Amino acid sequence: MKATRSSTTAEQMALSRAIETRKPAAERICGDPLAERFLGAKYRMLLWGRPLRNAVETLIEQRFAGHHYYVIARTRYFDDFLQQRLAGGAEQLVILGAGFDSRPYRFSDRLGGVQVFEVDHPATSAAKQAKVRALIGEIPANVAYVRVDFTVDNLADKLLGCGYDTTRPTVFLWEGVTPYLDLEAVDGVLGFVMASAPGSAIVFDYILRSVVEGTCTLRGAANEFAKMSSTSEPLTFGIDEGQGPAFLVSRGFQNVVDVGAQELTGRYFDQHGKHRYIKPWWRMISGEVGAAGQHDIASADEGD
Repeated sequence: MKATRSSTTAEQMALSRAIETRKPAAERICGDPLAERFLGAKYRMLLWGRPLRNAVETLIEQRFAGHHYYVIARTRYFDDFLQQRLAGGAEQLVILGAGFDSRPYRFSDRLGGVQVFEVDHPATSAAKQAKVRALIGEIPANVAYVRVDFTVDNLADKLLGCGYDTTRPTVFLWEGVTPYLDLEAVDGVLGFVMASAPGSAIVFDYILRSVVEGTCTLRGAANEFAKMSSTSEPLTFGIDEGQGPAFLVSRGFQNVVDVGAQELTGRYFDQHGKHRYIKPWWRMISGEVGAAGQHDIASADEGD
């Protein structure tokens, strides 16, 4: 991503959430009433009227097969994960690559006693703060913005400098970021999470390594890889098919859960008679830090 601008991808994700939120409650998979308020004028225009929104949804599907429906299923899955972890006693929330994520504000009733850290690239973070101030006035006292370039900065230094407490169980949301990093950057973040308090947990999504290698034959994979390769946000990191759980377990995580299109469709779409194609080369995975898993942050980041 160019350092001089906020991520276009962040706004496009907000557009998908806004389109879904405008649907009647009986049809809606996820709800984010703040999403459309983060959009610029050219994207807000696309929300005028159900026929136009339907046409935009179709256009997104034609350009990136399964993308729109994956985004709304991911939003719902991450929302559910966050609420489960808060109910389980999480005391801090770290949103990695926050983009225009509105969870600190739409879940404010659940986050009153929880310290929130919004971590993102400096350009996107600056744009986000300006929008939040315009929407709700002052940024809530429990929300801290942490400007990080994952490919350059030390996450531990940045978070600790903003008041992150290693003794408090924390939930980490890492949405739509890992495919744009390299293995070293991914491992750096996971190492930091493992240095957090026992009971901490992370959920993130990833793509299959075959997409990056150009051998994935799943519908839409080659097209998305080619299109993203021509942007400032190419796809660069993936995990071998079927190896997601082993990837996290080998890094010390426990209670690993790995889900993809089939599970997401069954959970959020099929039972309501609303089957929609979800791109199957993107998956979501979560893991927890056990009592024996925590180690010193300095050693986790050694050599970074």
